[in-house]
Amino acid sequence: MTSTFSMEILRRKVVDVAGEVLGTLADFTIDSSTGNIVAILVSLEPDLDPKVLPWPIQEGLVSIPTDEISNIGKHVQLSR
Repeated sequence: MTSTFSMEILRRKVVDVAGEVLGTLADFTIDSSTGNIVAILVSLEPDLDPKVLPWPIQEGLVSIPTDEISNIGKHVQLSR
C-alpha cells in the first residue's frame, strides 16, 4: 500500500542546482533497519546519459542519496 506522502512526492521533477531537469522521481530506497529514506530513484530524461552522472544505476533508475537533496517543493531540488 502506497503512503500519502509517497503519492504526494512521486512523479515530481528532479532538478539540479542550475534548474535543469534530470528526470522524474520514480521511487525511494528505504533503510529497513531505520525506516529512513536513504536515496531517491530517478527516471532520467531520455536525452541524458546515465553513464556521465556521478550516481549509480539501480534497476534502470539513477539512485541519488538523500544528502544530495537541498529542497523538496514543486520540484525535488538537488544540491549540485
